[in-house]
Amino acid sequence: MLSAASKTTESGTDRYYRDQAAAYAEATLSVDMSEIYDRFLGHLPKPAKILDAGSGSGRDTLAFKNLGYDVDAFDASPALCALSWELTGVPARVRRFQDFESEPLYDGIWACASLLHMQADELPDALRRLVHALKPRGALYISFKHGPGERHSEDGRFYLDMDEARLRAVLSCVSDVKLSEIWVSQGEGSRRGRDAWINAIVVKSSGANGNRE
Repeated sequence: MLSAASKTTESGTDRYYRDQAAAYAEATLSVDMSEIYDRFLGHLPKPAKILDAGSGSGRDTLAFKNLGYDVDAFDASPALCALSWELTGVPARVRRFQDFESEPLYDGIWACASLLHMQADELPDALRRLVHALKPRGALYISFKHGPGERHSEDGRFYLDMDEARLRAVLSCVSDVKLSEIWVSQGEGSRRGRDAWINAIVVKSSGANGNRE
């Protein structure tokens, strides 16, 4: 789930996912994401190729694989990549959003609670990189903790929280996409009511070539 933040905050976020990888995986693997899967997958053809961007424990990689999709995965945490690979059988590459590059290979990109560790000034470029990797008419799902701005949690992680106005402003910096859905949820499955999240699905235009600005 880690997308390294700035030099001043990266170490705390990195350290958490290195030292707490097993506990993090245990806490997140059982969360039922089926309602959001349905919303996201409704935008995709089948068969489809999906990228789990910031794949964390591998929960979503495994779910998409079990549904018959062709799935790639990456995460910035080596410890989580190892756990994900062991769980899913899908190689999870160690990679940061800041370094991600791909040709337009994917029908859908799932970035669930993974971009939320980035600095605000890095986020538009990360989104452009992800959109570039989508095929025309491909869909990108993103989610953030619902809130007014940047913060550090007690465990040392940096968070970039979003409200609707702020998220819309960020998405307006990304060309060749249309905002399809934006909504606030109160947590999924066993975590319902514990946290508020803002979610969005954007769709790449049919004629876009995916060039980054």
